[in-house]
Amino acid sequence: MVDTLKNTCSVDLIGGPKKLRNRSCPLPDEVLAEIISYLPAKAFFKLLPVCKTFRQLSSNSHFLLSQSRYNKTVSGFIIHSDNFLKSIILIDPYAGVPSSNLEFIADMESIILGSAGGLVFVLNQKYERFDATTTGICVYNPARGTRCWLPSPPGECTPGGIAVRFMNDGDRVMKDYKLVYLTQTWGLSKSHHCRVYDSVARAWTMDKELDLGHQQLDLEDPVVCGDAVFWLSSESKWYARIGPYVVTFDVREERTQIIPLPSEIVIDFFAIFGIAKWEGKSLCLIHYSSSSGVIGLWLLKKTSDGAVEWVKMHEISLSQMGFPGDPCFVNYVKLIEVSTTTTLLVFTTYDSMYSYNIKDGGALKWQGCWGFAYSPKFIPYCNTLRPCGDREELLEAI
Repeated sequence: MVDTLKNTCSVDLIGGPKKLRNRSCPLPDEVLAEIISYLPAKAFFKLLPVCKTFRQLSSNSHFLLSQSRYNKTVSGFIIHSDNFLKSIILIDPYAGVPSSNLEFIADMESIILGSAGGLVFVLNQKYERFDATTTGICVYNPARGTRCWLPSPPGECTPGGIAVRFMNDGDRVMKDYKLVYLTQTWGLSKSHHCRVYDSVARAWTMDKELDLGHQQLDLEDPVVCGDAVFWLSSESKWYARIGPYVVTFDVREERTQIIPLPSEIVIDFFAIFGIAKWEGKSLCLIHYSSSSGVIGLWLLKKTSDGAVEWVKMHEISLSQMGFPGDPCFVNYVKLIEVSTTTTLLVFTTYDSMYSYNIKDGGALKWQGCWGFAYSPKFIPYCNTLRPCGDREELLEAI
């Protein structure tokens, strides 16, 4: 990997497409780069030994960002338990992450905060005897084997979650972003500490305490739709019929809102909830009822007067997927878009992981699964070539 990415540290994040030298290709430079940018990261790495042209592209910021735009669908999941990385499960056969890069991140005892656009955001900690010292927040690209340190955020760095809002420039390339770092403020109030990082300013531009309701939030699984970040509360009291709710934070206006779940939803003992993005722009609520064995999908829409409401889109039973007998014990549900035409409903049981194609139907059991009784966390991951920042460095060079 060092040889294939030896020019990565000099990536220029300001300029546009550059002329590719030393090649005898009849295609114009811009056309060739555009065609190659549609390739997945794994396929592009196989081209690097072919000629110097592809090596030049590996350090061309405009190409790397274009490739991340064309390959933004979910490639798999980062699996971690107790905030520590365990592995990456890839559902895209054309995606790939060098095992050495994953081992490096795991060896750093990094706490996973979130992932977006092919980048993994982690909280690095250094252990001495029984004490842990935070060394800062770092951005990794596992596919390229690079990392970049962010400026230290205000206040204490603690485990939480990160949501990323990418912004398009004039060429529709998402280079800059705003990062929302949310942590739980422990105490009687259960407030949350919210900090916002602006990659353009290269600084943390917001540092506030937010009232996001009386329940804890699932900070590691946010959904970003436009300028809004959504979290789902992680508590429910079935015996009191008190269910979870959705919280939204507008990054631009710095405004919060609590959205109750649909009144039709019945909260039973083993009910499972999740949120996801639907068709790249809307929020979708996922609800599994253990009593009926049915998974329902609800879309959040605005009414004519500006209020929001839930509209049921799909209702899928496990028997419809081919599961016989009593409902399975489901402990995780997630909706992911693996292409423009394929949306998968992913769910886990005690010993297996399954995916169901919303449009075509049919449930498939993933190969190589293990027991999920310890309830790991699943963070969606996109396998892209996106640079970590203007000061990124190779993992092997550290």
